[in-house]
Amino acid sequence: MDTNMTAQDALPEDPSAYSAEIAQLRDDLQTLETAGTTIAEPTRVAAPVVVHTADGQPTATAPDTTVAMPFMIEGLGFAQIANQPGATTNQKRLMALRAARLDALRDLTEQVHGIHINASTTVGQARVISDTLSASVDGTIRGARTVSINPKGSDGYEVKLALDADTVAYIVRAAQGAL
Repeated sequence: MDTNMTAQDALPEDPSAYSAEIAQLRDDLQTLETAGTTIAEPTRVAAPVVVHTADGQPTATAPDTTVAMPFMIEGLGFAQIANQPGATTNQKRLMALRAARLDALRDLTEQVHGIHINASTTVGQARVISDTLSASVDGTIRGARTVSINPKGSDGYEVKLALDADTVAYIVRAAQGAL
């Protein structure tokens, strides 16, 4: 496997716009992390500018302003109501919402900061004696906003949180001590 492959290199032949933007963001974050450079600007669209000449005739000129296109990464979280602590059903629902929100924050943290995987396999007498796998996430997420809260079936909730690209860039710079 090519360790120098970028996320954009791994995209299918005709990716969706969202997939292409996610790949670009991932590559920018990787560049920021490994080279200490700043993240690339988000996709920009030129706004047309019309200037009037001395005789009052309108003329199109090169655009001098840009408008940033919105881009977000999303995190999903899920939780069941029945498994929550609480004396009443309403307390369990509130706890399920909180658990789903924390799960969504964990998902965002994985996307921004990455996930650390530890694996260990012990082999003895030509057979596997033990096989363990653990994952951990560590990071700070600021500025996540709630996009939606949806009931899932009769016993669960789904919470969707989002971060825009500027917030992600800020979080990564702060985590690396650049701020």
